[in-house]
Amino acid sequence: MVTLKNILAALVNPVVFGDSSAEISGITHDSRKVRSGWLFVAMRGELTDGHDFIPHAINAGASAIMAEKAPRAEFGNVSWVMVPDTRIALGHAAAAINGSPTEKLVLVGITGTNGKTTLTFLMESIIKAAGGFPGVVGTVSHRWGNHEQAAANTTPEASDLQHLFGRMVDDGVTHAFVEVSSHGLHRGRLEGCEFDLGVFTNLTQDHLDYHGSFEEYYLAKRVLFRRLLPTSVKKDVAAVMNMDDPYGRRMASEIRGLPVIGYGISGACDVRPVSVKVDCEGVSGKFQTPRGELQINSRLAGSFNLMNILAAIAVSERLNIPTDAIRNGIRAVEVVPGRLERVQSDRAIAFVDYAHTPNALKNVLEALKAMRLTRIVTIMGCGGDRDKTKRPIMGAEAAAGSDFVIVTSDNPRSEDPVEIIRQVEVGVRDSGFVPLPEALNGKPLQSGHYKVIPDRGEAIAWAVRRLSPHDIILVAGKGHETYQEIKGIHYPFDDRDVLREELKKLAAQKNSDSVTREVSEK
Repeated sequence: MVTLKNILAALVNPVVFGDSSAEISGITHDSRKVRSGWLFVAMRGELTDGHDFIPHAINAGASAIMAEKAPRAEFGNVSWVMVPDTRIALGHAAAAINGSPTEKLVLVGITGTNGKTTLTFLMESIIKAAGGFPGVVGTVSHRWGNHEQAAANTTPEASDLQHLFGRMVDDGVTHAFVEVSSHGLHRGRLEGCEFDLGVFTNLTQDHLDYHGSFEEYYLAKRVLFRRLLPTSVKKDVAAVMNMDDPYGRRMASEIRGLPVIGYGISGACDVRPVSVKVDCEGVSGKFQTPRGELQINSRLAGSFNLMNILAAIAVSERLNIPTDAIRNGIRAVEVVPGRLERVQSDRAIAFVDYAHTPNALKNVLEALKAMRLTRIVTIMGCGGDRDKTKRPIMGAEAAAGSDFVIVTSDNPRSEDPVEIIRQVEVGVRDSGFVPLPEALNGKPLQSGHYKVIPDRGEAIAWAVRRLSPHDIILVAGKGHETYQEIKGIHYPFDDRDVLREELKKLAAQKNSDSVTREVSEK
């Protein structure tokens, strides 16, 4: 139990009204979660203003209120803290209430457009191989030990995040890896976190609907390296940078006073490949590190996973992880949920991938080209209420890397799915693909054609029924997600389950046709 006075010590220039000795047992920014003895922090959101819910929080038993306004008379004698920015203050207050948990963890923040999730899985495995106890806060889930919960956001709100870290500390976690989103940085969700290491994977087009420009997107990412890392209480803070990425090089040049470990393909990088093979079986070969050469064998395929492995080696080097643990940890990761995840079938080569940015889709399709025997059939769409400018670019990337494209719905959210599809279709058509003629609708898929099927389940079923032997089918955009969001409702939908079921139907039909032929021949 802490007092309001203890929390004030973690804030900058707070103005206190009322009793600062009030005991505080919890903290939240959501008035619906307020419990007796808690501190309610009123934050301004995109759609609502938490200051409007202060009366509800007081009625629910809040011991204190933190706001950007002075208290009104009708709020009674409840203890009150006024701060310039409640988003900034929330994280620091939450850290104090939860016992400053990140001071007791080795905390690694991973930011970038692509690769964050795969890197957390690699590091989780490496720490386990080294005898440590890892925890992860990420896109797929928040997890440690036997605990795992679905992730509503890549980076949770500060009060929830600090609570997670507090639970990790209580359970004995030694290393925590958190996916740091640009939204999370911009909205102050990482305030109060004491980082040991920051990792920058890359920067490609995404989230421009929120940030407005690529430059603002980059500047949001830079907060981790220019403000949060330099102000950490940790003694040995550093950054790991993808030096093959132009924004990684820029970030490295703009970091002041922090050691930087660079990874990439070029000979100037601290961690780089020496003699490496990348094919459909995975990534294997020798890597140069500050401690010498390291032999790595991984089942993760594709050049983009080569970059993820380089990042994992660089992070491990900075954390001084034994080389055997690096080697064994990377080898143990055979699949990352929804990241080039294979759906087993003897009738086709089928994959599901989370690729929802132009660069990610391009990278996945390039990886699939290495194993192509006949055609690549891609089923894809774009999410609603997100960056509209990337939609035709996504369509163009699908066409550039595929033989046949099916444009379908992703998570349309509040938008009209048909209108989203129309915008994606522009990029497919401008790449030279033409709509599949009705006369060819029931025949094997023809290269250079595309088809629009708005219903995602129907799109998968339609494609599977027309697959030829050795075709590769990629269902892109949703990856590990187990729902489809339409008009604010989450409907159960898992690309992997739907694809698996349709492939089973195809196999059953093929077997039935084979038996029928055998009987007729007799």
